[in-house]
Amino acid sequence: MPRRLNFAKAGGLLLALEIVGVVVGFGSTVYFAGALGAAALGVFFLFEAVLSTLGTFADFGINGAVEKRISEGTDPDAILAAALLLKGTLLLGLAALVVPFRGVVNDYVGASVVVPLLVAAVLYQSSMLTLHVLRAEMRADETAVLQFLRLATYVVVAVVLVQFGAGAMALVYGLVAGYVVLLAAGVVRMETGLARPSTRHLRTLVDYAKFNGVWGLGGHVYNSMDVLVVGLFLSGAHVASYELAWRVTVMTGIVGVVVSNTVFAQMSAWDATGERDRIAPTVRDGLAASLVLVIPAFVGVALLSEQILGLVFGPEFLLATAAFVVLMGEKLVTAVNNVFDATIRALDRPDVGAYATVASLTLNVVLNVMLVPRFGLVGAAAATGTAMTVNTLVLGGYLRRVIPLSFPTGVVVWCVGAAAVMGGALVVAGTVAPATFPGLVAQILLGGVVYSAVVLASPSLRAKLLANVRQFGK
Repeated sequence: MPRRLNFAKAGGLLLALEIVGVVVGFGSTVYFAGALGAAALGVFFLFEAVLSTLGTFADFGINGAVEKRISEGTDPDAILAAALLLKGTLLLGLAALVVPFRGVVNDYVGASVVVPLLVAAVLYQSSMLTLHVLRAEMRADETAVLQFLRLATYVVVAVVLVQFGAGAMALVYGLVAGYVVLLAAGVVRMETGLARPSTRHLRTLVDYAKFNGVWGLGGHVYNSMDVLVVGLFLSGAHVASYELAWRVTVMTGIVGVVVSNTVFAQMSAWDATGERDRIAPTVRDGLAASLVLVIPAFVGVALLSEQILGLVFGPEFLLATAAFVVLMGEKLVTAVNNVFDATIRALDRPDVGAYATVASLTLNVVLNVMLVPRFGLVGAAAATGTAMTVNTLVLGGYLRRVIPLSFPTGVVVWCVGAAAVMGGALVVAGTVAPATFPGLVAQILLGGVVYSAVVLASPSLRAKLLANVRQFGK
């Protein structure tokens, strides 16, 4: 590949835009929760869950295969054309299955959604493909701009339609509009074109995707299975409460997502050129970066979960208070998993990820069905956390066999200590802070200042930050 990725610059730009996106997305979710209520918001969350389910089968690993093969630098135009052929076939088959069961789908979601669902599925698959192509072109930083454009479009369109009384469908149509903008902007920025594919190009995608698809199915189960099961056994209010808690915890993992999206294509190129010795240090740094925000977030949620849900979203969302804490604990494992996942895909071993996924997917489904009827939302959170832990252990076990994998113990221990100091400050502040939204914000800001100060008191962490800042300017 002619491009060489500047990790500090790409990661910094991605993180900055992701943070802006998190603020916009969080603010809009708070608004929609107040404007629509838990029941209507639950309809939209179920629509998203069904869309994600359909998308998993409509893609079945093709996006990841495209990113891997194009990053290797061989026949990118033909690879992209082959991917479009495979995706088109899968989408047609999916539509043929969904249309006859449109009544069942509508009843499950709680609204007439089949037509916008199929439209959204096509747009979602096409736009996600453009993002994977851009990452393969070593342009991961540009994908964050496109994702923000999608989010901004969704928010603006949905807010306008809510004002006109469109209810939950306002969010559905906003989502569709966002994917239209993402697709258009992505196609314009792509350098990879189209060329006539051969059976060899189709085969190389299928060879990677057949394992990567199982991997992707596990990712879908991780993201959506608990919501789907909650929707089956509990109420729409439970769905909305759980999904809001989930989304808040996901926001704390943005660093891990940025790391995995940034380093994958470069590590894939190193693997293709026999430079595996450069991968292990990158993994270690990625683990440290992924955990630095999640550790204090867990402490903060453990202490402030009730206030966050009750004061930010409203008393009806307190159903998920205990599940909120469990989900935040699960994100500690997810931070590690994101880095391991990207590394194994870069090493061209999607089969390993598939085997790990089969184990964790089976466990997730079984535990959700067993625990949700008995323990409610806490059972759903525990099922997902257990499955993620198993998946991470399998991936980490394989990586230790092929690269000199090491864990950033010193950094993590220092961050845990800093989070403990922060927790003490929050406990003290909680005795004097008023039980209001401004009081909650003040506690969160205080926690952030205390944690940052203790973290930066470490000479090694401070030196690492300064090195990244200097690298960003190059």
